[in-house]
Amino acid sequence: MHGSRLLSYCAVAALSACFSAPAEACPALGQVAGTQQDATNILRDCIERTPAGGTLELPAAQYVLRQQLRILKPITIRTKGVASTTANCHKLGAGKCATLVVKLDGAPNPNIMPIEVAGPNITFAHLVIQGVGTPNVVADCRLPDRRPLGGGMRVLGSNFTIRKSALRNFTCYTTMEVLDRAKKLLIEDNYIGPNGDHRPGDIWADGITIHDSEDTVVRRNTFVDNTDVQLILGGCRRCRIEDNEFRHSGQFARASFAELMLQAFPSTSGNYSGTVVTRNRIDCGKKHLCGYGIMIGANPWKAGENPRYPGAMFGGTITKNKVANALIGINIDSPTGPVSIYGNEVLSSGGRFRSDCGIKDWPSVNVAPGARRFVRGDPSNQAEGSVSSTSCIVNRQPR
Repeated sequence: MHGSRLLSYCAVAALSACFSAPAEACPALGQVAGTQQDATNILRDCIERTPAGGTLELPAAQYVLRQQLRILKPITIRTKGVASTTANCHKLGAGKCATLVVKLDGAPNPNIMPIEVAGPNITFAHLVIQGVGTPNVVADCRLPDRRPLGGGMRVLGSNFTIRKSALRNFTCYTTMEVLDRAKKLLIEDNYIGPNGDHRPGDIWADGITIHDSEDTVVRRNTFVDNTDVQLILGGCRRCRIEDNEFRHSGQFARASFAELMLQAFPSTSGNYSGTVVTRNRIDCGKKHLCGYGIMIGANPWKAGENPRYPGAMFGGTITKNKVANALIGINIDSPTGPVSIYGNEVLSSGGRFRSDCGIKDWPSVNVAPGARRFVRGDPSNQAEGSVSSTSCIVNRQPR
């Protein structure tokens, strides 16, 4: 797939620019490697010097970003000397990958994120992107227009690839936000987490947030201890969400409201036509540290009758996934069109516990009243219950 994306760039550029450009080094980074000095301007200059379609190799060291880094040109950025077949940066361990430490100074403009992938055909490989926080970041997280400053990176360009990387230690919002215009992404073999804090205080964080996309693949990633929703989408046509692992480490501060969520944001389509969600493994641990394992719709957050935020979805196939130790294994509430949900396995989920709508007895698999007519197939190996989950956010407090 990476090769096909490179060819798509070559279709609009000279072939020699695509295939003859050697990997570029960035020797000036040696001045700031492993220090607290700002590496942003040096890294920008190195990106500018790298030919379009070329590769920039960063030595395995820590580089502090004290300003927003915005990338516009088609380029691959990777750790020098690490083969593409090597394990991801989390498995390789400390010091083996180039690490971009986000530590913004001053008061950046609101509604920006520290790293912005603004152009098409950009690839990150074997990088660690890591938050540190600043004196104001927790306060920023409580202000809607400044919450993005507590997150990691925002993707606007199509054909973005991130492989074998680690995204961790961001304070709030989301580690990676994919905006509506970004299509044909490959998010593969990464380690995402921990991010945010699930305890009261409004500083929880998604793992990955995809607003609306097409032909995107999210495959073989490990989501651990992301504290809002580990992977949430607002629409994704002809996408593959497959072979990902979702889990928690055992402390309520690392819990989540949901693991894998397909719904609609106010400005997104909720259209999952042609999308397949399969062979994902969710285990919230013996302490049941997630609310919903697989969440279809957004009625717990926003009631379906609200025309400004229906939270609804339609289309797609959700099959052969395994959910264990969720408060509610699968919850389906507010689809507006047919969705195929069958052949999933749910274990050790359901029970009596408190949510925003009071204490209820919850089934392990719930198909809310009005949703059954849209469900094609039997959602799982468990018998279905039928309880409205409108305004019923679960897992705000330990069980």
